[in-house]
This record gives sequence, structure tokens and C-alpha cells, in this order.
Amino acid sequence: MIGRGIVINNDGHQIQLRMQPSAACKGCTACFLDKDKLQVLQLQQQSPVKTGEVVEVEITPSFALKSAFLLFFLPLLMLILGYFVFQSMFDIPGLNEVYQGIIGAVIALVFTFVGIHYYDKHLQKSGSGKNVKIIRIVS
Repeated sequence: MIGRGIVINNDGHQIQLRMQPSAACKGCTACFLDKDKLQVLQLQQQSPVKTGEVVEVEITPSFALKSAFLLFFLPLLMLILGYFVFQSMFDIPGLNEVYQGIIGAVIALVFTFVGIHYYDKHLQKSGSGKNVKIIRIVS
């Protein structure tokens, strides 16, 4: 995935970019919001870019694929798995198997989103900017 950003700061070891957000960027963990509610990307990269320049950045395909799996397919998979596990393996007295399955699906979905939330916080602390690199200077 390729995006554009404006260089805010370059201290030689870390580059800060203000990203032009798109619809595809909403759930991604690569960009962080600063105090002015601008999307800021912090890259651990050395590049001869100057403040104010517009650059193109590329998110590694493996990172984009892993993010899409975590946000879209894992919750669906856990919803289905939670339904069938609770329907077939647990017996709650006085409750129909279908309702047990629905309760299990909701529980699995909630745990999945909580896990994704904490994994997102872990990525923010570890600096996921290593999955993004500047590929060219536009202006």
C-alpha cells in the first residue's frame, strides 16, 4: 500500500510524517494521532528528506495482510468457533443449544476484540514504523 505524507521533522534517526489519511487507513496501526488530531507516522529510517517535503511511503505487504487478517477474518473465525464450541461442548441447564451457541459467539467475539486492542497498543509501543519506508520524494 502506498500513501503520501509531509515531513514534519527529521532528526537523522527518526522521521515524522503527517499523513494524508484515506479510507483504507482507518483501522491500521501504523499511524498515530498526535495532540492536534493529525495522523503522524514515525519512521525509524535515515533518509535525506527535509522538513516540508512531500514523500511517498510504502507499507510492507506482509504487514498490510496481517492487519487485514486481524481486523476482518479473525473476529469472524472466532465468532463461528465460539458458536460451535458453546453449542456442542457446554451444557447450561434450562438453556437451548442455539442460545448457548449465541452466548458463546458473543463471548468469543468480545475476547477477540479485546485481544486485538491490546495487540494494537503493543504495536504502538514497539513502533510499527519499521513496517513503513519512504520510497521517493514527490516534491
